[in-house]
Amino acid sequence: MKEQEENQLLIILSDFIPLMDGDIIQGISPEAKDLTRQIVLEQLRADKEAFDKEDVSLVSWQEENIQLLEAISDEDFQAVVDEKIMMIELQIGHSIFQPLNENQLDLLAEKLNLKQESALEKESHVEEKVKRKPPLVKKMLRQLR
Repeated sequence: MKEQEENQLLIILSDFIPLMDGDIIQGISPEAKDLTRQIVLEQLRADKEAFDKEDVSLVSWQEENIQLLEAISDEDFQAVVDEKIMMIELQIGHSIFQPLNENQLDLLAEKLNLKQESALEKESHVEEKVKRKPPLVKKMLRQLR
């Protein structure tokens, strides 16, 4: 996924993940962890139908968002959702328009690194299990002996 697409998706998710009071982030929506690309896509399509068709820029923006969601994979979508949840956790009590400060950026980087390390560990454990298991053909030959 390109950086521009990721940024666009982060903007889209701002309507789904944070619980807001005005522009202040109060928390994370309980549905955020269960959010899927299909759910967001269906909501964007429903919203587009409700828009004033004469507002060309709004309809065009919504069409771009729909095209993005149709083009990305579920895995890419979930990775950005997880990143957005981490960002929102750091912004609770602050304005959604206030950029993350240095400490918040450091915490976010640390969380993302830990998540990546965890994923790599799981991947290496799976590879080890696969290496330890003899191929199916060898198992069958042993049984025939």
